[in-house]
Amino acid sequence: MNLVNLRRGAVVLCLIGVVLGRAAPMPVQVAEARNGMVAAGHPDATAAGVAVLQAGGNAVDAAVAVGFALGVTEPYGSGVGGKLSLLYRDARTGTVTVVEALDAASAHLDEAEFRRLPAAERNNGVHSVAVPGFVAGMMEAHERWGVLPRADVLAPAIRLAEEGFEVRPLQVRFFRSQAAKLRSNEELSRIYLPDGRMPEAGQRLVNADLGRTLRAVAAQGAPGFYEGPVAEAMLRALREAGSPLRAEDFAAYRARIDEPLRTNFRGTVVYSAPPPVSGGGVFLMALAALEAERLPGESALKPEAMDRWMRVFIEADAVCREVLGDREGSRREWERLMGEARLAELRRRASEGAASVVSASWSADEQEALAAETTHFVVVDREGNVVSATQSQSNHFGSGIVPPGTGVVMNNSLSNFNRIPNNPNEVAAGRRPRTTITPAVIVREGRLVAGIGLPGGSRIPSAMVQVTTDYLMFGRPLEEAIGAPRFHPVTRRPGQAEVRFETERETDHRVADALRRMGWRDGTDAETESFGGMTAVELLPDGRLRGYADQRRSNTAMGF
Repeated sequence: MNLVNLRRGAVVLCLIGVVLGRAAPMPVQVAEARNGMVAAGHPDATAAGVAVLQAGGNAVDAAVAVGFALGVTEPYGSGVGGKLSLLYRDARTGTVTVVEALDAASAHLDEAEFRRLPAAERNNGVHSVAVPGFVAGMMEAHERWGVLPRADVLAPAIRLAEEGFEVRPLQVRFFRSQAAKLRSNEELSRIYLPDGRMPEAGQRLVNADLGRTLRAVAAQGAPGFYEGPVAEAMLRALREAGSPLRAEDFAAYRARIDEPLRTNFRGTVVYSAPPPVSGGGVFLMALAALEAERLPGESALKPEAMDRWMRVFIEADAVCREVLGDREGSRREWERLMGEARLAELRRRASEGAASVVSASWSADEQEALAAETTHFVVVDREGNVVSATQSQSNHFGSGIVPPGTGVVMNNSLSNFNRIPNNPNEVAAGRRPRTTITPAVIVREGRLVAGIGLPGGSRIPSAMVQVTTDYLMFGRPLEEAIGAPRFHPVTRRPGQAEVRFETERETDHRVADALRRMGWRDGTDAETESFGGMTAVELLPDGRLRGYADQRRSNTAMGF
């Protein structure tokens, strides 16, 4: 099988819906097919997944192809130097499994020394780098469920790295916004600022070193990345710059296989990622609290409904911050808080409009940036197996470090730790920092409804609540729910009683004005791309697959 030359002509790309207008200003590209569907953050990566499906691969084979290709085509957002959370639902058994491959702190990390570092050094550079989890996670998924050879599913990403990928217009601003970081590292600048210039739309960017790294993974699997020449090159550069990471940290890293968190919502079962991911827990707790309510109006964007779901979200977020993290018992504590008495208390606090008790153990330094760079994709194959996966470097271009000879952009995931003692996300050697990523799968009566998710940092869980509520509670078509203006209720800090929201500049300001009259304080209107770009695949009752690609970013849905 030759996946090196992707045949675009074989892909059915059907633009059957564009959502425009005052109430839903963001276009959503929609594609339909019957045999397989991919919705992902760059058309080259989407095409790679479809080509694998056409060649006889299943959803996991295609997901591996898409994930590695996205690491090439969206170097600011994800890649082999970052993390992964992947949900896989087996259509035959109905079992949903999570592959957790978050980045991990070195076993040699000096926690006290890390706490003393200035914020700039905790958030960027060598002291922010953790052991990358992405490769281990993808290889674990492929070994468990894939059917095609590893070399075949990595071939598209290798081609894109060695021959170059095309920069899309919406990607240019991500490069420009990170000009200082791009110029701060010689290797990063050499690869992504060819001839010292910012990339332009239509330009092809080549990363031959990354191609060689991917060839090592294709040949050897995870050991090709975590041991041998690639690992030695990464560790040499990191160690020389002062990182505590050592060869045993890389060699010992393993992805974790876990069960998802779940809740019932409007006749469906909604699954998402467990801790140390925090986004899934916040998302599902907010849905569980809203399940007992009847929101007014006909859309989650009606001011009265929005006031309610955003207040519930703030309470769920505050509660989850106290229990979710990479520690024993975190899941049990979350499940205890999902009991009806606890949810009723959460709804009561939201109704009173009073500030939750926000623990002093919370600190702003561990909150993921509002526009943290990430990517999400969904794959469904002809059998109905689905992968919903989010992968990330944490922030744009991660730490800003590319070890010479590897082409690998290293993450800055240690920036997501909390420095305050006894916090569930407290910095500790060997621990994995939590993250707001929220991949999800929705099932009704044993049948897949949709896989869904998006990038967007701390705005991910709130966008998931808004879109899922609009879709499942109000019955709004998924493309309209995705394209609708996004509103984000801002996490309160200790001592704050006011409620604040942020929204896109391209929004319906009548809704924002109504929220202000209800007591909300307006935050800054933010750039559209900082609210993420949702990707989803829906299984229709007649068996058709419908893919959705939010045009807030360079997403594309393709099927066959």
